[in-house]
Amino acid sequence: MKGESGDWGITRRTFVTTLGVSGLGLAASRALGGKAPHQAPVEIENSVLRLTFNGDTGFLAQIVNKLTNETITINGDNFQIIAKEFSFTPENLRLRSLKKQSEELVEANYGDETRGVVASYSLQAGNHFFEKQITVTAPSAYRLVNLTVSKLKFSGPNFRATKYPYQKNIVYFIRSAKSGLFTGVELPFDDSALAEDGTVSLAYKPSLKVKQGEKLESEPIFVGVYKRRAAEAEESTRPLRSESEAMVAMTSTIIGPPRHGIVALACGWWCEMEHYSYQAEPQVKGDMRSVDFLAECGLDGFTDSHPWSGETVKMNSLRQDDRYAPGPLVTKFLKHAKEKKMNVIFWPTMNNTHPWWKEEGKPFRSDRPDWLMFPEPRTRSFTIPTGRTFTEVTKGNCIANEPFWNWLMGLQMDGMNTGYFGGWVMDGDFFGAGGIVALVDCPSDEHDHLPGDSNYACERALKRMMAKIREKYPNIFIGPMCRPAQDLGIWSNRYADATFTLDEFGEVEPLPGLNKSPVNVMCGDKIRKWSRVRVHDNFFPHYLDQPQVFVAPQSMNAEMNAKGPNWPSDKIDYVMLSALSCSPTQLFYLPTKVGIPENDKQEIRKWLDWGRANIKCLQVRKDLPDPPTAGKVDGSIHVVDNTGLILLFNPNPQALTASFALDEDTAGVTSKAGFEVTQSYPQNDTTRHFNFGSEATWEVPPESAVVLTIAPSHG
Repeated sequence: MKGESGDWGITRRTFVTTLGVSGLGLAASRALGGKAPHQAPVEIENSVLRLTFNGDTGFLAQIVNKLTNETITINGDNFQIIAKEFSFTPENLRLRSLKKQSEELVEANYGDETRGVVASYSLQAGNHFFEKQITVTAPSAYRLVNLTVSKLKFSGPNFRATKYPYQKNIVYFIRSAKSGLFTGVELPFDDSALAEDGTVSLAYKPSLKVKQGEKLESEPIFVGVYKRRAAEAEESTRPLRSESEAMVAMTSTIIGPPRHGIVALACGWWCEMEHYSYQAEPQVKGDMRSVDFLAECGLDGFTDSHPWSGETVKMNSLRQDDRYAPGPLVTKFLKHAKEKKMNVIFWPTMNNTHPWWKEEGKPFRSDRPDWLMFPEPRTRSFTIPTGRTFTEVTKGNCIANEPFWNWLMGLQMDGMNTGYFGGWVMDGDFFGAGGIVALVDCPSDEHDHLPGDSNYACERALKRMMAKIREKYPNIFIGPMCRPAQDLGIWSNRYADATFTLDEFGEVEPLPGLNKSPVNVMCGDKIRKWSRVRVHDNFFPHYLDQPQVFVAPQSMNAEMNAKGPNWPSDKIDYVMLSALSCSPTQLFYLPTKVGIPENDKQEIRKWLDWGRANIKCLQVRKDLPDPPTAGKVDGSIHVVDNTGLILLFNPNPQALTASFALDEDTAGVTSKAGFEVTQSYPQNDTTRHFNFGSEATWEVPPESAVVLTIAPSHG
């Protein structure tokens, strides 16, 4: 696709441990207990961490944070696997062995040759965190209710534990005066807890039926360390900046680096393209003109504007042996997009053929009522992160049901195999509606979960779906992932290239304390504000964020219950630089049928080309301390090998001076020779020298963006 670069298509690291699980009665499990022969402690370490394991118990006993030379004692590290047929704990299983399997892996093995638990600890070179998973083996099928991967109590210098919820996830920060730890389950809606004595229980409720001989991979937990910044002020509801940076560094490592360069996509739904089924040639030709418009703006592609390319009636009628293939009107449109070299993102759904078309959208396979989540539709309300509340009718299949999952996956592969789609995205929710993100409670006893609690089973099914697409098509663009992944959080986006913006409605308002600003200034401020939330509060790598650019077309206001003005032509540089400063991926809302001035199209293209030319720098990001705020200049720094860009934004009606430190923490620079800083946009002849570690200042005009280039001084 356009936007890809061979230099940036880096294969992501995957962390995979094969787990085999089956059942065992409680009475039999107790008989496995007994004291193991004494073993020497085992250690594993890298440049940041050293872990020591107790040879008698196999438990993690000590962590050394080499960033601060602090030693943390670990009490507990117990595990617990509870099924309706059995219970496994260290008290009823004997430690068979504790082995350092490699320089990066330690395994503690409990039980006997046919049944037991293996706890695996992975500490990879250079990482400031390690992960733990457990494997359970047993001879028969069982019903898994609860799984505790670890119970940890950290003892160190004046440690204080705090719980921080973010989206549908939880992380626990254990703080000391100069450092800290962070830990949690890599899963939304987990069952973790913080006890009064500081013990952190890292658990979740699988509520799964496990077949005889079935391999089951437990979800990992993470434990990491960090060094606190000097004079960090604690806030009761937000992580410290050092904690946020440590978390994002970890998620970036686990998710992996970006696969693509600049990827500028339009949201077909929000760009005046058809939402429902094509009925005749004029509709197709209208959308073809929209494709031409987007190509003229320099975009790389667009998300399909209607699920399953709008062929809802056909999707309702598909049966067991039917395959998916676009009809003639859809094919004509897709061929035109391909001729224009515009990448189309395929938009299937997972449990309702069109959740946003209440008259026609239905669960798949009316011949299989046993695949439904509920026999009758239900009405439910939900609130999105920006505070807006919706009420929707839910009517859908349960994806935690292997026969349905396989059938639906086959249809998705049919679509991708046509060669018309260069990307894939999922939107909707687990209930068969447009966006409810809540615990799932399918009552069926015929699916892969236990009756009632089907939440984890559905989350796992969606993750498997994403993994299957990524495995078959490793180079496509997956995203922007929409609901439920966008609201579930980072751990539901492991295979994604981008995630739909948090503030999805193309509406704008001035920052608190400011009067109404030019529309594109308010748009840019919104982009930078919500991207900071994504990164600093939700711990997404910045390149997974996909800022929403421009206001919604006025023609969309009535249908989408939005409030947007006419197309604004001024300050396009401000909104485009805001988006590029936040992420290499953007999602555009554009009036493709009403149109915009030709000069504005060229302005958009110019800045996208600028982003492509500077992609190496834009794939890294450090934010200046102040967020978009009245009376302040905010911005971001993008430096690779001491050379890069500084983007400054002044949303205020008067000129203000930006101030920031040119050091490693703030700017990512290390050259002791100092730096030459030049204003490259708006272009002038100003070049100034700053010493390493000094406070740099730069004046920014009112309601304007400034681009600076920075490079090491020579001589």
